Amino acid sequence: MDYANHLTSLLPAAAQLEKIAAEQNETFIGAAARELVWKIEQNRFHLVVVGQFKRGKTSFLNALLGDSVLPVAVLPLTSAVTILRYGEGARATVFFEAGGNRDIPIDRLPEFITEAGNPKNRKGVARAEVFYPSEYLKGGVTLIDTPGIASVYAHNTQATYDFVPKIDAAIFITSPEPPLTATEMEFLTDLMRHVNKIYVVMNKADLVSAVQLAEVLQFSQHALPSGLTDRGRIYTVSARQALEAKTTGNSELLDQSGFVELEAELNRFLREEKGSVLTDSLQRSLSRNIADLRMYLSLQIQATQMPIEELRGKISSFNEELQSAEQQREDNDLLLKGGVARLAGTFQEEAREFGESGIDVLSAAARTWFAQHRTLARPKLAAALDAFLAEQIQKRFDHWRDEYEAQASTKYCEITGRFQTGVNDLIREVREMAGTLFGVAIGHFEAIEELALLEPTGYRIDSSLGWGLENLPLLLPGSLFHRYLLRRTLKKIPDELERNATRVAHDFRKRLDKSVNGLQRAMNGKLGETIHGIRHVIETALERHEAGSAEAGKAIGTLSAAIRELDDLDARVRGVSAELNKPVEA
Repeated sequence: MDYANHLTSLLPAAAQLEKIAAEQNETFIGAAARELVWKIEQNRFHLVVVGQFKRGKTSFLNALLGDSVLPVAVLPLTSAVTILRYGEGARATVFFEAGGNRDIPIDRLPEFITEAGNPKNRKGVARAEVFYPSEYLKGGVTLIDTPGIASVYAHNTQATYDFVPKIDAAIFITSPEPPLTATEMEFLTDLMRHVNKIYVVMNKADLVSAVQLAEVLQFSQHALPSGLTDRGRIYTVSARQALEAKTTGNSELLDQSGFVELEAELNRFLREEKGSVLTDSLQRSLSRNIADLRMYLSLQIQATQMPIEELRGKISSFNEELQSAEQQREDNDLLLKGGVARLAGTFQEEAREFGESGIDVLSAAARTWFAQHRTLARPKLAAALDAFLAEQIQKRFDHWRDEYEAQASTKYCEITGRFQTGVNDLIREVREMAGTLFGVAIGHFEAIEELALLEPTGYRIDSSLGWGLENLPLLLPGSLFHRYLLRRTLKKIPDELERNATRVAHDFRKRLDKSVNGLQRAMNGKLGETIHGIRHVIETALERHEAGSAEAGKAIGTLSAAIRELDDLDARVRGVSAELNKPVEA
């Protein structure tokens, strides 16, 4: 089927929707239509690479391109999304949050899109666009490298979440070590609500044995969110091997990398399915925005036709009902905060108890290590013991935190899920309230969903426990020094476990608060947009009344004509959809 023609046929529909919205001063719908126009004109298809920090997303993209185009950083990338587009020559453009852009050579990308070159995105980079002559980037395809979820930098994760609604198809990158985490599974669950085509790719397959890889694959298949495995399979690859094979022309290594099968499937998808996925996505967005604009215009007509005193009464009733909605919104916020506070309190108590449970274990480990290494020179012995315990404490807390946060993340998603349901119910009620007051049929409301994942961990244990040994103990006789050092070490262990338990709990609470605040802003912002839109409608109607009957009559004529335009527009868009869904004749 020639999807290019169907896609092109949607362009005038999107442009007309933007024009009608602008004429009626409906800014939110106008902005949405403008973005659809741009996407159709550019024939943009967003194939986005997502996944947890350090799973090898950037290495994967480099392997697809067959060259080390993007910087692979030891530290996580900044909040800047990197967009790869087709170009005859390799070059890059950096766009800044404050406006403006700057063309740079490819080799200067690390200065702008890595944490080392641009710590916490202090340079204010909004995005980087890289142009490269790759076959994957022809035909309007843009490959997009997003910062990792579960990075230690909160701004990275938010950039990925913000980009999710713009994804047409996704490649989700994971790896065998560690296997799929609770954070990844929750992210995938939310991603499935926005994206119909998701490829799951297990990178770094060369770093584990065949037996280990089989075990991880079996675990991952069962751990993936329900319904995702029906959309495809898990591809096992080594981006490192694939890139090396492509740059050296080693076909045998390329076969070993697992990339041949995956690339064949990606090429098939881009050749056969890309058009239908993109066209269907655009058609659904157009239909939804047409329906919302028609509702607002119908409200304006009904409000404008009412006697002015009746209209004022309706406005007063609407405002009274909004007070109730505002109270319910505040109640939802309090319930969310209360649930999160209880979750944080539970985590703090569990962390404290876990820390106490490790005293005997770590003390025994310290005694064993000390007995095996006591022949070391004194300064070296003290430093090595210090490093050993620091490593043991970090491993112990990291392992516990990963396990416990899997449970906490599930509980957090339950709490935030109830909050999102409450806000969506309020939005639905406000729309229906306006429809009832003004006698307008309100169309189906598609619930708004925000990615409500827990902020990634920022916890880091100190590299040294800092015993504070000075020269005097080093002058003690050998046996006395050894007893002194071991006794001091065993005495310090409970304090260090308690200190790190407190740090883990504090970090957890801080991340909870950040996550909740972001979610509240996003969801309550959507509620605010709905209320603002309806108030704009009825206040405009009141202004027309006050301007006189002639002005009101003229407005009704204009609004009615706009609704007829929208009805014709909707019929054309539905016609494209019907044509797309027609059975293919044998």
